Amino acid sequence: MFEDLDFFDYPLTPAPGRPATRPAVPQGERPGLAQLLLETQPAALFLLDGAGLILEVGGAWEAVTGIPPAEASGQPLHRWLRYDRARHPGVLRGAGGVLEEVTLTTRQGSQVARVAWASRGGYIAGSLEPLAPAAQHAFRTAERLQDTERALDEVVRLLGVSQDAWQADHVRRIVDLAERLAAAAGLSPAEVRAVRWGAALHDVGKARVPQAILQKPGPLDPLEHAVIRQHPAWGVQLLADLLFLPLQTLDAVRHHHERWDGRGYPIGLSGHHIPLGARIVSIADVFDALLSTRPYKRAWSYQEAVDYLITEAGRQFDPHLTRIFVCQVLGFTHLEDRFGCGDTGPEESEE
Repeated sequence: MFEDLDFFDYPLTPAPGRPATRPAVPQGERPGLAQLLLETQPAALFLLDGAGLILEVGGAWEAVTGIPPAEASGQPLHRWLRYDRARHPGVLRGAGGVLEEVTLTTRQGSQVARVAWASRGGYIAGSLEPLAPAAQHAFRTAERLQDTERALDEVVRLLGVSQDAWQADHVRRIVDLAERLAAAAGLSPAEVRAVRWGAALHDVGKARVPQAILQKPGPLDPLEHAVIRQHPAWGVQLLADLLFLPLQTLDAVRHHHERWDGRGYPIGLSGHHIPLGARIVSIADVFDALLSTRPYKRAWSYQEAVDYLITEAGRQFDPHLTRIFVCQVLGFTHLEDRFGCGDTGPEESEE
């Protein structure tokens, strides 16, 4: 069936009894196979120099991008590509690669495309190919969800640091510590986010506690103790209308002062009955508080704070999580043998 295709340097002989279906083209006017393939490519083709500047374009470049070749020449291809550069630092560099989802943005609008490239002799050759409409829709939906999550993260962060300057710094530090502990404990990304938000908001209820109590340089009297012990419940009340907050976040706010031995507050939960997020936030909260100067205490040394966590593992804190925090998050693997053999593993932690 291909006997009359003359893409090569010589025409094929027609089958016996079958006339030629088209007139012969003079040899000098016949395009080469490589040229035909380039011109009929459905993708946008590009050739870059070592600095990433466009030397040539071809294929369906203008149809895909809407950019005239003359306008593209000499411009960096990155000018029209949007993607997560922190996650994909090597795009259009190195030996080659493929990025399945980039946003191609021009004056005509934006679309999701697939970019593939390879490096040869100091040049970079590649292609841009738009995704199918269904894939574009799925990508846009995921992108909007990510934007929403980032916005919610910022809202939560601002709520958490809207108190005194020292409290804002404390919140930023325990968010980092709690997030690292949650990840090291094997929580899912959604669970890690819930813990991160719980850490950011754990003390938001202190907005209702009088500053005279919060800043008191000496011990609190029984009435003052009773007031400050209300801040977890007040925090949950303040957050009740934020329907996007998951239950695990509210549990962390409500129960981050519970103790493993049941002598905490607000309701005296013990052991694995304390929500997992609250147990994580509790460790991060106390550790940073020990290291901080407060109106009523001096800052402890790092060694003193770590020793306290180890001593209180199984009394104030979940012993399994405390081991992970000290040995993995803080990196003190040599202290592993200071934890008792009664440490319970993650399989038991949600009974």
